[in-house]
Amino acid sequence: MEKKNKTSQHEDAALKVMMQFFADELLPYLGVPGKAIRAAPTETVQLELRKSFEDFNLVMEDGSWKHFEFQSTNGGMEDLKRFRAYEANLSYQHGVKVTTYVLFSGRIKNPMTSYTEGVNTYRICPIIMQNKNAGLMIRNLRLKAEAGEKLAKEDLVPLALVPLMGGEMEQKDRVLESLDILRRARDGFDDQDCIDKLEAVIYTMAEKFLENLDMEEVRKGVAMTRLGQMLIEEGREEGRAEGRKEERDRTNTLNLKLSELGRINDIIRAAKDRPYQEELLREFGL
Repeated sequence: MEKKNKTSQHEDAALKVMMQFFADELLPYLGVPGKAIRAAPTETVQLELRKSFEDFNLVMEDGSWKHFEFQSTNGGMEDLKRFRAYEANLSYQHGVKVTTYVLFSGRIKNPMTSYTEGVNTYRICPIIMQNKNAGLMIRNLRLKAEAGEKLAKEDLVPLALVPLMGGEMEQKDRVLESLDILRRARDGFDDQDCIDKLEAVIYTMAEKFLENLDMEEVRKGVAMTRLGQMLIEEGREEGRAEGRKEERDRTNTLNLKLSELGRINDIIRAAKDRPYQEELLREFGL
């Protein structure tokens, strides 16, 4: 359970970085109009107390929201009805105009993008990248780097979307190869922050599209990157913070029990004498 919690913390941290990078770099690359100014909530509560979780939402300069979903399977009508419900809830609860963009993996070639029900027609904005070959792009970047050419930011940004592209290369290999390219490109690269964000985006996308066994191998690969070290340290700090909170709770509970028993001198002594405090904690089963 502890390992699972730490993994979840790491993924949450990476997701936060991904949202900012998506807003700054990938919206223009994908041709999505408008400029995002901040992230929007991704959890809505319907009247029957059923929670909905969107992949992520962005607030645009004009006050509208862009809602994004990532799909590795083609759910057809069922998915569209789910997206429509997301849109309706977001628009109603926050009083905003919402447009849904769905990024489909390269395995999905002809997704259903609209349907009519009653007098209403609902449609999404599909982003289909099957015409981009992930393996070929990665190979070209390798060749460019091996030829001694310095990779530019515009060369590296598309790596964030390799799980969505077409081509025969396995998803796991795409992710690992992309992380390795970033690791090698880091030396001498002017924008180190861009590399950090790209690593976080690739990690988050991998979590979305890879199976558990493949994802475990990716996590091992991420451990070799600067992102991995950042996430590990963040997890440690969160663990330390949680440990400090638990220790304060134990001490506060002990002091409360001692106070109820009128053992004020024990409270004062325990504050100065750590071994004696531990002895008291054991005495009260804390």
